[in-house]
Amino acid sequence: MFAVGVINDRIDAMNAQDATLSRACLEQVYLIERDAGLLCRILGLYAARGIDVLAAHYAYAAQDVMTLKVSTPCEDADMTDTLRVLVEKAASLVGVIAAASQPPALRRPNPLGAARESASA
Repeated sequence: MFAVGVINDRIDAMNAQDATLSRACLEQVYLIERDAGLLCRILGLYAARGIDVLAAHYAYAAQDVMTLKVSTPCEDADMTDTLRVLVEKAASLVGVIAAASQPPALRRPNPLGAARESASA
């Protein structure tokens, strides 16, 4: 079993990793059919263009439908245009139901983390 201090250190490390995602200026969101090959083809579009992926999260949205969220850095207008074209290309793949690009969602503060900090003070 883990000691409480070890678990808290791991949680703090995960929160620090989540903080790095705030540097991403764009997040692409895909609603796709449940197909691992399609997931790989979409991520392959990023690799083919040399675009760094800061994070990729997928979850099941329904029985045969998944959501994929990809966070990418956005240094300039050229990158924004490249990502727009990439999303359009991904939207044309068979099995992609919807695709969009948006600023990353702001994360709400974790109330458990705040309670833990006040308890340790």
